[in-house]
Amino acid sequence: MDKYDFLIMDIIQSHKESHHQLIKLSTIEQTFWKRIESDVALSVGQAKIGERITRLYLEGLIQNKGGYTLTKKGREELTCQLV
Repeated sequence: MDKYDFLIMDIIQSHKESHHQLIKLSTIEQTFWKRIESDVALSVGQAKIGERITRLYLEGLIQNKGGYTLTKKGREELTCQLV
């Protein structure tokens, strides 16, 4: 996992904390692109947000039940990264 995977997880968690609801895929994508638009080190091809979200899901870090949220494992990973 790299900083962009953690950015996606942070977007999901921040949305849940501030809006008290699950986040939709389109909102994740919009927020992701807004946050990285000044990052010249990452191209559109490298971002592959769909692949990143799929991998996070398959690794058990996020779940989708009418919207995305972090799993317990995902929250623990994000907390470890932020410390």
